[in-house]
Amino acid sequence: MTMNTTQASEFATTALAKISKLFYAGATPTTCDMPMVGKVISEKGAVPNGNLTPVDDGMGLVVSEGLLALKDNITIKFAIGHELGHGTSLHILGEVGLAGISGQATEVIADLSAAYILVELGHTWTEVLASIGNWRTTGIFDPHVSGHHPPGDERVAHVKKLKDLIEQKVAFKTAAFQICNPLPRS
Repeated sequence: MTMNTTQASEFATTALAKISKLFYAGATPTTCDMPMVGKVISEKGAVPNGNLTPVDDGMGLVVSEGLLALKDNITIKFAIGHELGHGTSLHILGEVGLAGISGQATEVIADLSAAYILVELGHTWTEVLASIGNWRTTGIFDPHVSGHHPPGDERVAHVKKLKDLIEQKVAFKTAAFQICNPLPRS
Protein backbone atom coordinates (compact mmCIF):
# COMPACT_ATOMS: atom_id res chain seq x y z
CA MET A 1 0.00 0.00 0.00
CA THR A 2 1.09 3.58 -0.50
CA MET A 3 -0.16 6.93 0.77
CA ASN A 4 -0.94 10.21 -0.87
CA THR A 5 -0.39 13.55 0.86
CA THR A 6 -4.03 13.75 1.97
CA GLN A 7 -3.78 10.39 3.74
CA ALA A 8 -0.37 11.31 5.18
CA SER A 9 -1.79 14.62 6.44
CA GLU A 10 -4.75 12.84 8.04
CA PHE A 11 -2.36 10.53 9.88
CA ALA A 12 -0.12 13.44 10.94
CA THR A 13 -3.16 15.28 12.31
CA THR A 14 -4.25 12.19 14.26
CA ALA A 15 -0.71 11.63 15.55
CA LEU A 16 -0.39 15.26 16.67
CA ALA A 17 -3.67 14.98 18.58
CA LYS A 18 -2.29 11.95 20.42
CA ILE A 19 1.06 13.71 21.04
CA SER A 20 -0.88 16.69 22.43
CA LYS A 21 -2.79 14.45 24.83
CA LEU A 22 0.19 12.37 25.96
CA PHE A 23 2.95 14.96 26.19
CA TYR A 24 1.43 18.46 26.11
CA ALA A 25 -1.52 18.20 28.54
CA GLY A 26 -3.86 18.83 25.61
CA ALA A 27 -2.01 21.90 24.31
CA THR A 28 -0.89 22.24 20.70
CA PRO A 29 2.65 20.95 20.17
CA THR A 30 4.99 23.69 19.00
CA THR A 31 8.44 23.86 17.49
CA CYS A 32 10.54 26.85 16.44
CA ASP A 33 7.86 29.06 18.03
CA MET A 34 5.28 27.72 15.57
CA PRO A 35 2.33 25.41 16.15
CA MET A 36 2.78 21.98 14.62
CA VAL A 37 0.15 21.19 12.02
CA GLY A 38 -0.79 17.96 10.31
CA LYS A 39 -0.05 19.14 6.80
CA VAL A 40 2.22 16.93 4.71
CA ILE A 41 3.55 18.00 1.34
CA SER A 42 5.69 15.91 -0.98
CA GLU A 43 8.82 16.58 -2.97
CA LYS A 44 10.63 14.63 -5.64
CA GLY A 45 13.04 12.00 -4.47
CA ALA A 46 13.17 8.22 -4.49
CA VAL A 47 14.89 7.85 -1.11
CA PRO A 48 12.45 7.69 1.82
CA ASN A 49 12.96 10.91 3.74
CA GLY A 50 11.15 13.74 5.48
CA ASN A 51 11.72 16.98 7.34
CA LEU A 52 9.85 19.60 9.28
CA THR A 53 8.93 22.58 7.12
CA PRO A 54 6.90 25.74 7.54
CA VAL A 55 3.48 25.38 5.89
CA ASP A 56 0.72 27.95 6.04
CA ASP A 57 0.81 29.29 9.62
CA GLY A 58 2.50 26.32 11.25
CA MET A 59 5.18 23.67 11.07
CA GLY A 60 4.26 20.68 8.92
CA LEU A 61 6.23 18.08 7.04
CA VAL A 62 7.77 17.69 3.63
CA VAL A 63 8.32 14.05 2.66
CA SER A 64 9.82 12.44 -0.38
CA GLU A 65 7.72 10.71 -3.00
CA GLY A 66 9.87 7.67 -2.19
CA LEU A 67 8.56 7.61 1.37
CA LEU A 68 4.92 7.86 0.29
CA ALA A 69 5.51 5.11 -2.30
CA LEU A 70 6.59 2.50 0.26
CA LYS A 71 4.35 -0.57 0.26
CA ASP A 72 3.95 -0.64 4.04
CA ASN A 73 1.71 2.03 5.56
CA ILE A 74 2.99 1.33 9.06
CA THR A 75 6.49 2.20 7.88
CA ILE A 76 5.18 5.41 6.30
CA LYS A 77 3.33 6.28 9.51
CA PHE A 78 6.42 5.50 11.59
CA ALA A 79 8.52 7.82 9.41
CA ILE A 80 5.91 10.59 9.66
CA GLY A 81 5.77 10.07 13.43
CA HIS A 82 9.57 10.18 13.60
CA GLU A 83 9.65 13.51 11.75
CA LEU A 84 6.91 14.90 14.00
CA GLY A 85 9.09 13.65 16.84
CA HIS A 86 11.84 16.01 15.75
CA GLY A 87 9.48 18.88 16.42
CA THR A 88 8.60 17.53 19.84
CA SER A 89 11.85 15.82 20.85
CA LEU A 90 13.24 18.62 23.01
CA HIS A 91 9.93 18.91 24.86
CA ILE A 92 9.59 15.14 25.31
CA LEU A 93 13.23 14.78 26.39
CA GLY A 94 12.51 17.46 28.99
CA GLU A 95 9.38 15.58 30.08
CA VAL A 96 11.39 12.38 30.60
CA GLY A 97 14.12 14.14 32.60
CA LEU A 98 16.71 14.71 29.89
CA ALA A 99 16.31 18.43 29.17
CA GLY A 100 19.19 19.88 27.18
CA ILE A 101 20.54 16.54 26.02
CA SER A 102 21.83 16.32 22.45
CA GLY A 103 23.23 13.67 20.17
CA GLN A 104 21.69 10.28 19.48
CA ALA A 105 18.96 10.75 22.09
CA THR A 106 17.28 13.34 19.85
CA GLU A 107 16.92 10.73 17.11
CA VAL A 108 16.09 7.82 19.39
CA ILE A 109 13.36 9.74 21.24
CA ALA A 110 11.79 10.51 17.84
CA ASP A 111 11.81 6.76 17.08
CA LEU A 112 10.45 5.83 20.51
CA SER A 113 7.66 8.38 20.41
CA ALA A 114 6.75 7.39 16.83
CA ALA A 115 6.46 3.72 17.80
CA TYR A 116 4.57 4.53 21.01
CA ILE A 117 2.11 6.76 19.15
CA LEU A 118 1.46 4.01 16.58
CA VAL A 119 0.65 1.56 19.37
CA GLU A 120 -1.49 4.14 21.15
CA LEU A 121 -3.38 4.59 17.87
CA GLY A 122 -4.16 0.88 17.59
CA HIS A 123 -1.23 -0.86 15.92
CA THR A 124 0.44 -3.71 17.78
CA TRP A 125 4.05 -3.81 18.88
CA THR A 126 4.45 -6.87 16.65
CA GLU A 127 3.27 -4.88 13.61
CA VAL A 128 5.49 -1.90 14.41
CA LEU A 129 8.60 -3.99 15.05
CA ALA A 130 8.04 -6.09 11.92
CA SER A 131 7.62 -2.94 9.87
CA ILE A 132 10.70 -1.09 11.09
CA GLY A 133 12.64 -4.36 11.23
CA ASN A 134 12.33 -4.41 7.44
CA TRP A 135 14.44 -1.23 7.20
CA ARG A 136 17.03 -2.76 4.89
CA THR A 137 14.32 -3.24 2.25
CA THR A 138 12.45 0.02 2.82
CA GLY A 139 15.54 2.19 3.29
CA ILE A 140 14.08 4.14 6.25
CA PHE A 141 17.27 3.69 8.33
CA ASP A 142 20.97 3.74 7.47
CA PRO A 143 23.15 0.70 8.21
CA HIS A 144 25.82 2.85 9.89
CA VAL A 145 25.90 5.90 12.14
CA SER A 146 24.79 8.94 10.13
CA GLY A 147 25.02 12.24 11.99
CA HIS A 148 23.08 11.66 15.22
CA HIS A 149 21.23 8.66 13.73
CA PRO A 150 22.33 5.33 15.23
CA PRO A 151 22.62 2.37 12.84
CA GLY A 152 19.32 0.79 11.81
CA ASP A 153 19.78 -2.37 13.89
CA GLU A 154 20.33 -0.26 17.03
CA ARG A 155 17.27 1.84 16.29
CA VAL A 156 15.10 -1.27 16.04
CA ALA A 157 16.68 -2.61 19.25
CA HIS A 158 15.78 0.62 21.08
CA VAL A 159 12.15 0.31 19.99
CA LYS A 160 12.12 -3.36 21.04
CA LYS A 161 13.49 -2.36 24.44
CA LEU A 162 10.69 0.21 24.73
CA LYS A 163 8.14 -2.48 23.89
CA ASP A 164 9.62 -4.82 26.52
CA LEU A 165 9.58 -2.12 29.20
CA ILE A 166 6.03 -1.00 28.35
CA GLU A 167 4.87 -4.62 28.54
CA GLN A 168 6.46 -4.77 32.03
CA LYS A 169 4.18 -1.83 32.94
CA VAL A 170 7.02 0.71 32.95
CA ALA A 171 5.69 4.18 32.05
CA PHE A 172 6.79 5.64 28.71
CA LYS A 173 8.71 8.50 30.35
CA THR A 174 10.67 6.14 32.60
CA ALA A 175 11.35 3.73 29.72
CA ALA A 176 12.47 6.54 27.41
CA PHE A 177 14.82 7.85 30.11
CA GLN A 178 16.34 4.39 30.59
CA ILE A 179 16.89 4.02 26.83
CA CYS A 180 18.07 7.55 25.99
CA ASN A 181 20.17 8.49 29.03
CA PRO A 182 23.15 6.21 28.25
CA LEU A 183 23.31 7.18 24.54
CA PRO A 184 26.35 9.10 23.18
CA ARG A 185 26.00 12.87 23.46
CA SER A 186 27.46 15.57 21.29
